[in-house]
Amino acid sequence: MTTPVIAALLMLLVVTRDGWRRSGWASLGLHRSGLRLWPVAVLLPLGVIALGGALAAAFGVAEWSPVGQAADVSPALWPAIFLLNVLYAAVTGSLTEEIGWRGYLLPRLTALGERRALLLSGLMHGLFHLPVVLLTSLYLPAGNRAVVIPMFLATVAAAGVLMGWLRLRTDSVWPAVLAHSTHNVAIAWLAGLLAGDETTMEYVAGEAGVVPVTAYAVIAVVLLVRARPAASSGGCAPAVHAAVAPPARAL
Repeated sequence: MTTPVIAALLMLLVVTRDGWRRSGWASLGLHRSGLRLWPVAVLLPLGVIALGGALAAAFGVAEWSPVGQAADVSPALWPAIFLLNVLYAAVTGSLTEEIGWRGYLLPRLTALGERRALLLSGLMHGLFHLPVVLLTSLYLPAGNRAVVIPMFLATVAAAGVLMGWLRLRTDSVWPAVLAHSTHNVAIAWLAGLLAGDETTMEYVAGEAGVVPVTAYAVIAVVLLVRARPAASSGGCAPAVHAAVAPPARAL
């Protein structure tokens, strides 16, 4: 999860040397909070994952069975604990990933047009996970690989449209970080609140599940329809565009 930020730092400090100028660091979107879209960044991913869990329970795929942290504390404290978990994720793994994907890469892809940039950055983010999915049992271990992997890539690509849209509309990477964190924490909480067959749950409500991929796809379609055309795809401040087009000597 640290490799995207390492790649961004190498690009900034070694390859383009944009990092030796203030505008290069400003291009990452860390200097703005993007506060106005924080509610969207938290509520939409939470709603997507909650919908998957609710439908899994409604159709008998899983049953309510809190374990671990969820079982040890009062439900009245769950919202506060959930938000603390989101904030912790936001300043650790989600941040290091998003600095690379939505902080550095996405604004530079907008030269292709905003729609293509949003889709491509999301798909690349999904492909980035494939080594750990294919070569280990640490991530997405349940289900048929021929089904799970395409569905997972579709989920991450569609969710990436939302995260990228948040980034471009605020000139800040923080809303994308919050959306990423909320998604990850919600998936973890889902596993702690519902008990069911692991493979079936993955197909229905997991990151390769029908419900999340469909819900994220609907959100993505709405945002892509509203995306800026290629001629005016720049969604970031001038500092970003200055970094996108470095002097010829830097190439």
